Amino acid sequence: MAHAGNGNRSQIGNINITPMVDILLVLLVIFMVTANFLKKDAVNISLPAAAAADPNVARTVQVALARDGKLYLEGIETSEKEIIARLSRDVKFRPNMRVTLSADENLAYRSIARTMGIIKKAGVGKIALSVKR
Repeated sequence: MAHAGNGNRSQIGNINITPMVDILLVLLVIFMVTANFLKKDAVNISLPAAAAADPNVARTVQVALARDGKLYLEGIETSEKEIIARLSRDVKFRPNMRVTLSADENLAYRSIARTMGIIKKAGVGKIALSVKR
């Protein structure tokens, strides 16, 4: 009568975790492979030509830097001060505004970086580089 109600219940002494580890390793490998492909797509360094263009270009402000160093805002030649004033005014109404910078492929990187600095000085946080298909 010492075994009242216990019956023939057996207890599991250990849990086999080998299948779970196998599944986790497969998932880890899949994650690592897909993360590598996503990184390559996010960083497009093949300028000035690219396979695909941004479909949202129409909703951005266009700034162009010509080969001779002239700046154009929405197709109109402007000075650095005018660009800063206009973009500063626009960014107050559209804080998430994006500017698309188009530059001649023969320009020095220094000129493009300087123009990007002008755009940042106006308070714009998002700058996209325009490329051709």
